[in-house]
Amino acid sequence: MLEVIDNGPWDRSLLEPGPVDREYFEAAAQGKLVIQQCPVCAYTQFPPKMLCVSCGGDPQWIETSGTGEIYTFTIVRRHGVEPFATLAPFVLAMIDIPEGVRFMGNVTNIDVETVHVGLAVEAYSLRIDENMALPLWRPSESYRSGA
Repeated sequence: MLEVIDNGPWDRSLLEPGPVDREYFEAAAQGKLVIQQCPVCAYTQFPPKMLCVSCGGDPQWIETSGTGEIYTFTIVRRHGVEPFATLAPFVLAMIDIPEGVRFMGNVTNIDVETVHVGLAVEAYSLRIDENMALPLWRPSESYRSGA
């Protein structure tokens, strides 16, 4: 289960997910990081799609471990649009998870200068409202505890 953090009122633009990705944000509010898997060919995919991109089957949602490793990243030092301007500098990374897909997301709770390729990370969710949350990433527990 992912930790779901309630930071008070959501002060960013509201998410308006469609029928394909709504379940992703709803699962995050329940402490789950989900991806799609095809029951026909077992292909896993993210971001979500209406059909399996491998065989055209009807993908189903599966829960992941919520862990991963940074594949590549960039540090955004300046951004001209709020709320990102206030958040800079921040890390935007591509994260490989064991279930075989790659996520793009923010890595938080770390000095941006210490982020590196191969860093073990775990997902957590930031609550948007009672039904939806936004998955983010932070260094794994072993990194945070110095192990």
